[in-house]
Amino acid sequence: MTEFELAARIFLSFFFGALVGIERQWHHKNAGLKTNTLVAIGATAFALVSEHGFGPNSNPAQVAAGVVTGIGFIGGGVIMRRGASVQGINSAATLWATASLGLAIGIGYYRLAVTLLAAVLVIQLVLRSAANWIDRRSGLLAPQTTYDVVIRFEERARDAVYGLWSEFSAHEGISVLKCLDRIDADAGRILEAFVCLPASEKDELSRLGTKLSAINGVRSAEWGQQEMTDKD
Repeated sequence: MTEFELAARIFLSFFFGALVGIERQWHHKNAGLKTNTLVAIGATAFALVSEHGFGPNSNPAQVAAGVVTGIGFIGGGVIMRRGASVQGINSAATLWATASLGLAIGIGYYRLAVTLLAAVLVIQLVLRSAANWIDRRSGLLAPQTTYDVVIRFEERARDAVYGLWSEFSAHEGISVLKCLDRIDADAGRILEAFVCLPASEKDELSRLGTKLSAINGVRSAEWGQQEMTDKD
């Protein structure tokens, strides 16, 4: 193998790994651009060393098996448990696929590498939308968090507040578990509700707060996280 071909394989692995990493970085994942790029070129380097560094009697399959084992440890590091929610499994699987892509480039199996890159990008970009669509239709959006929402307002703002609240609670994916409206001698009217939101709808609370702050007579709008649930 010439020096040019060796450098070309490393560069191609860098490029392919970076393409996968950009998607991960864009979605703010723990294993992002740098991690996926390093995994790809690392796997390529191990394949090159296995094929050309130990002579004709070397066994590339052993090195490939070692890479798979090593990626298992890295993947385990990005999987985290937060309450009842387990996060990072997709990132770990992506690292695993990126390593296979790097190995394919390392041994010069370019057609497989291109196919793997296309498959990973389709899974992460196209199937993401499909998975979200299935979750919405099945009603199993996860992870979900329960929030205690408290809105304090004057009587004159009642209609406007309830109009916004009805719009918010009707949003797809948001479940109102409990809603109470009471009158306080000092604070005026108080609307308190427990709502369950998937992670993808968390910004809806901020948007609700912004709209409420623009209504004359609204004294405060605040919320706090209560608990986490997870999809089976």
